[in-house]
Amino acid sequence: MFTYEKAAAYIEEIPKFTTKNKLEHTRKCLDMLGSPDKNRKIIHVAGTNGKGSVCAFLSTMLEEGGYRCGLFTSPHLMKINERFQINEQMVSDEKFLEAFLKVKELSDRLVEQGDYHPTYFEFLFLMGMLIFEDEDVDIVVLETGLGGRLDATNSILNPLACVITSISLDHVEYLGDTIDKIAGEKAGIIKKGVPVIFDANNETAAAVIRSRAEELGCPAHEVRAESQKLLSYTPKGIGFTFDSAVYGTTELFVPFIAKYQMMNASLAVETMGVLRENHGIGKETLKKGLEHTRWQGRMETILPGVIVDGAHNEDGVAQFVET
Repeated sequence: MFTYEKAAAYIEEIPKFTTKNKLEHTRKCLDMLGSPDKNRKIIHVAGTNGKGSVCAFLSTMLEEGGYRCGLFTSPHLMKINERFQINEQMVSDEKFLEAFLKVKELSDRLVEQGDYHPTYFEFLFLMGMLIFEDEDVDIVVLETGLGGRLDATNSILNPLACVITSISLDHVEYLGDTIDKIAGEKAGIIKKGVPVIFDANNETAAAVIRSRAEELGCPAHEVRAESQKLLSYTPKGIGFTFDSAVYGTTELFVPFIAKYQMMNASLAVETMGVLRENHGIGKETLKKGLEHTRWQGRMETILPGVIVDGAHNEDGVAQFVET
């Protein structure tokens, strides 16, 4: 009999007895679970750095606009439930266990049939989609785990939009050792005809993303640093203007002290602009959502003069030091 504690422990053991599966396997698993993703509106986010922040901004803007937003993100800081949030609240142990048991039953069937056991991340992604279906959220903000093209989250079929944040060297053993190779992996989330909003500051990466979007007939929306102008910089956050292609020059505030959050917030705002016919949220409401965003462990001031950040690659550490 599984308890929450046993379920969480089981998931943490998964990397010891499985290897990465193909996207077809994840899609098969989703379909065997009743295709919980097919009736969900999904914004899919990839990138090297900033994707978690962009997801947090999108989630709080949607919440401010009156929507129930499911957020799937990684990694977690203190508790594995953090990976599944609905309007900024992680799911309960009971909801976690309920989804776990469904995926565990599927896993057992697959193994009995001689098929593969879901990977650690695949298992959690499947749980997330079941949770969001059961909670009947209005929209899901879905963060990739590693890369994009081969990431388990890329098994979804019809996202509302694909967002790609900044690209830099990271996980080179899996994604390639050059910016264009890594950008190619991230651009793998792009789906035919689906709008793409992306960080175009690195021209090498931007060229790859732009080319893929054109190839698939996708409206491409580029966001660059020169579209932002710093207005105020205090321990409470950053005030700036963003020259949005949708909303025009807009004054924004984010409660973070890292200047790169201007870019992440701009990507999120432009995404909401591109999707404005889908959500109908006004610009002033979006601005309030940005102001209320919290993202723990990401350049977070936990005490006066004490900042913690989960920087895990060279570019992230450089940004942390600069801040």
